Amino acid sequence: MADLLGISVAELVSGVSAGGRGLDVRAEVPLVSSVEAGNYTVIDNFKPRQQFETVPVSVPIKRHTYALRVHGDSMVSEIGDSFPEGSILVVEPEMAAEPGDYVIALNQSNETTFKQLVKDGGDLYLKPLNSRYPIKPLNGARVIGVVREFTKRFR
Repeated sequence: MADLLGISVAELVSGVSAGGRGLDVRAEVPLVSSVEAGNYTVIDNFKPRQQFETVPVSVPIKRHTYALRVHGDSMVSEIGDSFPEGSILVVEPEMAAEPGDYVIALNQSNETTFKQLVKDGGDLYLKPLNSRYPIKPLNGARVIGVVREFTKRFR
């Protein structure tokens, strides 16, 4: 493995390069559209296709991990977490969602949405961070991925 990465065994074991800085080994995942996210099984990180732009990630990935670009302002907040338009989300569809997670949900019309999953009593809701948008019951929608990481590109 050290030969493949072009580093010494000591660097591989310690995670620190001879120059003293940490190794920058990242995976990349495909950046897909909201339509493709609704059918995330077309994504196969173990048999990559060149049809998608890719983005680097710093979280562990699985077979169907993908990235999405944020559209709109429903997840923009003046306090706490905020996800402005253009942000890139790294989504793990093979992770079980828990209340408090940021999730991608698919409604009965096969449209995807990005919201926070919240629980009140025994019911689950999809909550936007922007107070101008309503909180909606999960109802017939289903969570198809948990957001693991996000970045904002400026250029």
